[in-house]
Amino acid sequence: MSGDQGEQLGLVAEELRASADELAWRQVTVCRKFPSYDKVPDEDLHRSCLRNVLRVVETLHGRDILPAGVHEDEGKSSRRRAVQGVPAEDVVACYWAVLAVLRDEFIARAGAAGTPSEIVLAGTRQLWDMTDRLSGVLIQARHDIDIDFARRDERQKLALLQRILNGNLLPSEVSHLGSAYGLEPDSEHWVFRARHPAGTIQSLSRHIELTCGGQYFPPLVGPIDGDLAGITCRRPSVNDDATVLATVGPFPLTMLGQAFAECTRLLNVAVRYGKRGLVDRESLSVRIAVIEDSEIGAALFHRYVATVLDSGPMADLILESVQVYLARNRRVQAAADALLIHGNTLRYRLDKYASLTGADLSNTEVIIEVWWALEYWQVRRDRIGQADGHDRDPGP
Repeated sequence: MSGDQGEQLGLVAEELRASADELAWRQVTVCRKFPSYDKVPDEDLHRSCLRNVLRVVETLHGRDILPAGVHEDEGKSSRRRAVQGVPAEDVVACYWAVLAVLRDEFIARAGAAGTPSEIVLAGTRQLWDMTDRLSGVLIQARHDIDIDFARRDERQKLALLQRILNGNLLPSEVSHLGSAYGLEPDSEHWVFRARHPAGTIQSLSRHIELTCGGQYFPPLVGPIDGDLAGITCRRPSVNDDATVLATVGPFPLTMLGQAFAECTRLLNVAVRYGKRGLVDRESLSVRIAVIEDSEIGAALFHRYVATVLDSGPMADLILESVQVYLARNRRVQAAADALLIHGNTLRYRLDKYASLTGADLSNTEVIIEVWWALEYWQVRRDRIGQADGHDRDPGP
């Protein structure tokens, strides 16, 4: 910028500074044409519009700074508008509209002062460049605060989810706080708890959000103690072969805490059994009792398994053969084929088992007891293997 050009632009700039208050109120009038700005107080708008005038003055002086005493830049103003609920597109449109007022005023005053047209054009270009650049500042500031809002909302949602599922809210609180996230007081929901062996829950979380929401209720989903847990309005499903997901439902809002406790219980049982996919009460059935009723399991173990384990090196083969025989509905050939042995070999092992334990495998009550003892043995053996391999305990 030449010395003469700078001097003439500076003279017009100082005229604008002298009329700063009046120009600020003219901008406020323009802002009021945007309905979303009805929420913004006059004094707040006036402060921002006064800053705009001073920004124009400094730009015409060739300075890219705000004068001392101006404590709020465009970024802070944009963030405050977000808090006040003004949409981002309105913030940018309004900014362009009020800066147009100041550009027009500059052109009018420069023309009245006899400023050469080429200097007026140069000043106008400076103001256009400034408007372009600071619009970007407004957009970036709004983007940053939108991300902050999203993170804050996610934290609040997760905190609410945890409080509901852990039973730390009164029924009235669940209804009141949950309504903000689409939990209807009179509706029923599914509850789930899922675990991936590698701890990878992001893919499952997206799958649940896409498939288990309702028209007005996106699923409440979040991590809890390394697992993925949530509340949905549709029965959840899994999207891979490694995840185990326990679910119960549907339940009313007042019972979601109890439902989650049941999910945790089912997940523990499923993990102990090495289950994968979707599990519920029906799919786990009596296995829940095998895991949880340790006294019965221990007694049957000592009667139908321990004596075999003490018998010698063939113990595991004999017990495995009985397991497969029961799993194949006591059909000798089907069980032998599954074990890759001859039918007579299987018969020998079954007879050996009967002689060691006294179990009559044609008696229904005995079969139930033997099955229970073998399931208990299997879970016990898996636990020892997990401890040796330092696997993560499923936890309560």
